[in-house]
Amino acid sequence: MQRLSDVWMQYATDDMKSATVLLQHQIFNMVCFHCQQAVEKTFKALLAVQQQPVPRTHNLIRLRQLCEDILGSELKIDDDALSFLNDIYLDSRYPADLGLLPSGFPTDDDAEMAVKYMTEICGYLQNRHDSLKQGIMP
Repeated sequence: MQRLSDVWMQYATDDMKSATVLLQHQIFNMVCFHCQQAVEKTFKALLAVQQQPVPRTHNLIRLRQLCEDILGSELKIDDDALSFLNDIYLDSRYPADLGLLPSGFPTDDDAEMAVKYMTEICGYLQNRHDSLKQGIMP
């Protein structure tokens, strides 16, 4: 049977692939959504690998704090990058909340930045996940 943390990680990987494909097709709103989702699910994988409850939240700041509390150490993640992805989630999902970005809708630059941040954050968190899964405290 597959571990819950591996399922979360697979979902995150699917979101990362989706963001990349959507960027090629210039569907910037959905690129940003999938970038946020990839990071969210990678945080949830990190909680699951520690056999912690996985909350029903999309708030990346809150998920980071939960992970840091469980791990007992600070995660080396750029605060601005995490805030950008956290804020852009609302823009991509709820039209009534448009305006968090200066242009209202995500631009190509926003989407490219989201993919960059997603790649950096998810790569870092995946390494932590894999180390914990193997019983190595990173």
